[in-house]
Amino acid sequence: MFGEFRQKVKTVAKSEHLTYAQIAEKAGIKESTVKSFMCGATDSRRIAEKIADVLNVKLIYNNGEYNIEH
Repeated sequence: MFGEFRQKVKTVAKSEHLTYAQIAEKAGIKESTVKSFMCGATDSRRIAEKIADVLNVKLIYNNGEYNIEH
């Protein structure tokens, strides 16, 4: 469900020089929550939205997948 979204988050975070800890701090969530989401242990739209907000991207749902619009 969030596979492509996760890959694009990694790309955007790397280009912005952001760690998961920094994303978590800016999103107001725990680093372990970000790590759990990014490794696929959880599929929470709420967490995806928080991560997207931090990265200043739009979360888009299309054909059963979530993606980002940069």
